[in-house]
Amino acid sequence: MEFALPAFFLVLTTIYLAQTFAIRGQSGAFWQGPRAMPVAASALMYALLLVVLVRQLRHDASPDQPGDILRPLWVMLATGAYILLFQPLGYGLSTLLFVSALFVIFEFRTAQPVAFALYALVVTATFYILYAVIFGVRLPQLFGVI
Repeated sequence: MEFALPAFFLVLTTIYLAQTFAIRGQSGAFWQGPRAMPVAASALMYALLLVVLVRQLRHDASPDQPGDILRPLWVMLATGAYILLFQPLGYGLSTLLFVSALFVIFEFRTAQPVAFALYALVVTATFYILYAVIFGVRLPQLFGVI
């Protein structure tokens, strides 16, 4: 069962990569066209999946932590809340809350509040730059400001 999730992401990444070749751009250069980012993201995903699979092969089978079974449920609830709050709270606040919720669910830097807040802000800002600045997507704002 420990290989089920990486296998799922492997299949999903392969489908995603295959679909990128259906994208047609106006530029003849590959790295300037619309396929460059999805192909780069797929390559990164393959590399990260390889790391995960190698770690799982090396890791001794240890019993799951008591909260591990609930994590997928918490992630689904956090994602549902994010979808519901995205429009009314705007991108900035809703994404910051969502990222923070995921960090808490996966216990990432929860003992270090300053690092926790800094990482949450960096992730939120990174995706803002990616979508709003690079891709030009209009994201909802809180009170027309954030």
